[in-house]
Amino acid sequence: MENKTLDKYLKSISRRLNMPKKHKERVLSDLSTSITARLEAGESENDIISDLGTPQKAAKELNEQMKEYTYRKSPWRFVCLAAALLLLIYLITTVSFMIPVHRSIGIIGGADGPTSIIVTSTPRNMLMEISTAVILLAISVLGFMWLRKLKRK
Repeated sequence: MENKTLDKYLKSISRRLNMPKKHKERVLSDLSTSITARLEAGESENDIISDLGTPQKAAKELNEQMKEYTYRKSPWRFVCLAAALLLLIYLITTVSFMIPVHRSIGIIGGADGPTSIIVTSTPRNMLMEISTAVILLAISVLGFMWLRKLKRK
């Protein structure tokens, strides 16, 4: 199909279909074939689009017709993805800056002699923090992948 208006219409429908990729491609192929046949029969593209309705309406009808292949998008995917991103940001900032937690300044001396200023710091237990962040990151990513796998079924 060479018509840009109909291509945009089909892409808009495609974005709204909630089914696995191979089923989505099949449905869009059938719909494209049907539209092409109607164009060859002499119908105008505006008549075809008005007959099919808005992309939202057409996608909703197709999702209802293919109900056994549709999937429900889980809201937990955003939680897993957000947790993974936050942990990744935390991991990057922890490793790149390695800022000590405790700093103290000690002054040794008095008014009648030389004075020394000593800066002391206690570094964090970086290995423990990094390993915890990596484990939590892995759990978040695995949770996201598990949700994707459930979606495909």
